[in-house]
Amino acid sequence: MDETRKSYRQVAVASKNPLAVTVGVERAAAGYKAAVWWESVADIDGDEAEYADVPTAFAAAEAARALHRFHEVVVVLQEDVDWNESWGDLRSAPIDNEPIGNISAAGLSPDESYTLAAGIEAERDA
Repeated sequence: MDETRKSYRQVAVASKNPLAVTVGVERAAAGYKAAVWWESVADIDGDEAEYADVPTAFAAAEAARALHRFHEVVVVLQEDVDWNESWGDLRSAPIDNEPIGNISAAGLSPDESYTLAAGIEAERDA
């Protein structure tokens, strides 16, 4: 196994990741381009930069992670972007990471699932 190969966690579009540097990948005229950003945390100001190629964006994200001591680099993919293995390994956040666990087998209707999720979000905001 290549010890230098990076592994990244995919997160949802518009998700908040205050302890991470985010790389957003989208289609461009000639392949893909990327943006790197992080949120303001404590004495670290938020920032964002765009890159014409994805490998350069990941290098910048790793440098920002190390400089500002963020926990990880996470990835947001535009809907029509296919992950390129040369960028590293991509993993999804586990479903069991949800506040009430994996409810996929609970047999809830879409309306019931929405009501449950809305209630959880309302509690978080309280």
